[in-house]
Amino acid sequence: METRKRNLIAACLAMVALAGCRGGGNAELTSRLKEANDKVVACRNEVNELKSQNADLKRKLAEAMADRARVQLTDPDILNLIAEIRSKRRGAQEDGDLVLGKGDLNPAEASRVVRRGAQALQKCYERALKKSTALQMQSGLGVLLELTVKPTGAVQSMNLSPHVDNDLTECVRTTVARWKFPPFAGEPVVVTQKLTLTPKT
Repeated sequence: METRKRNLIAACLAMVALAGCRGGGNAELTSRLKEANDKVVACRNEVNELKSQNADLKRKLAEAMADRARVQLTDPDILNLIAEIRSKRRGAQEDGDLVLGKGDLNPAEASRVVRRGAQALQKCYERALKKSTALQMQSGLGVLLELTVKPTGAVQSMNLSPHVDNDLTECVRTTVARWKFPPFAGEPVVVTQKLTLTPKT
């Protein structure tokens, strides 16, 4: 699309230069210039339409994936849309992006446990950063941490999206397995938290 646009502009400039050298042909030049301009406008409209279609497709994919327990996607737009859809469906708490499922776990206490543990997750990220060129190429990493907590307060399972590094995922899994939430009544609770991990400066 960009190449086509550049070619049209180059053609227009060439026509202007030729017409200037010949000293005439203004009507023909104006006609060609108008034709080239119309093509550029049509091209821009097509690009805008494709961008709109792309955004719609990403949202539809995010809606389809929002119900899945484990999502292994790397597109940050789709991951953010999934987190947004899940938050709306489960009624996200005002305190951060913490989302709770069924069960009697106090949201404020759950949030405290996650925040307290975030420092350990940062250490996992920094260790993985030393080994992984994929992580080194990024200025930071936005992740979605999803924990299933049993009524005893123990972490039953963990999912980290996007999955970009095995060492990071395993370190996070080992770390959160040691977290202890307050015991509660009812069924297991799903706690979802968006985190941003950045290199130390």
